[in-house]
Amino acid sequence: MESMIESLNNKCKEYGMAINAKKTMVMVIGAKAETKCNITIDGLALEQVKRYKYLGSWITEDVRCDTEVTTRIAMAKTAFWQNKEIMRRNVRHETKLKILNCYVFSVLNYGCESWTWTKALERKINAFEMWCYRRMLKISWMERISNKEVLQRINCNLHFLKQMKKRKMDYAGHVMRGSSGCTHLYILEGKIAGKRPVGRPRATWMSDIIAWTQLKNYAQIKRAAEDRDFWRSMAVDLLLEDDR
Repeated sequence: MESMIESLNNKCKEYGMAINAKKTMVMVIGAKAETKCNITIDGLALEQVKRYKYLGSWITEDVRCDTEVTTRIAMAKTAFWQNKEIMRRNVRHETKLKILNCYVFSVLNYGCESWTWTKALERKINAFEMWCYRRMLKISWMERISNKEVLQRINCNLHFLKQMKKRKMDYAGHVMRGSSGCTHLYILEGKIAGKRPVGRPRATWMSDIIAWTQLKNYAQIKRAAEDRDFWRSMAVDLLLEDDR
């Protein structure tokens, strides 16, 4: 990394440009947040950070999605309260749901194609969706009303999570067909040198795709993605699996 930074710095100098060391930061990505690095530019040490925001999404050193999902839920709640005059007014439920999908759900699902799903994250998304419905129906937290009854009143099923999974499936097919360029495939198919640590390996981005498609390995998934119609049908089945 230090040699890459140095090469970039030298190349910038050839064109009369300079890297601002105060605005440049470094981060070591890994399962254990213990590695320290000492990278300098022209004798100035670069600050090492635990997370940074890139294109509106939080990237953390432990490569988990918890921080980003929590931030997205908070931003979606803010978007909900910005439209509370309509969401809590005596308006048809169908109209409220359209506003919810347009102004709130669009904030929540930004960047969800890159998330690695866990049971805890799925519960957070479902809990947020129920939070929205209870606010729309003006149900107090002191009222003992089950989620099933709330969904019956709003005449809607939980769909935020399924829609986000479908977006990831669509994006995965797009990447594995090579439509987004070779860089994405290099990341998916690249191998890291070294020994795997003891214990159960962490779930990866591809683990979700393997589980949802019920195919055995990456090679089978890549072959399946080449057939657009077949891949699209699997993405639709993902939406309907809980409704059957």
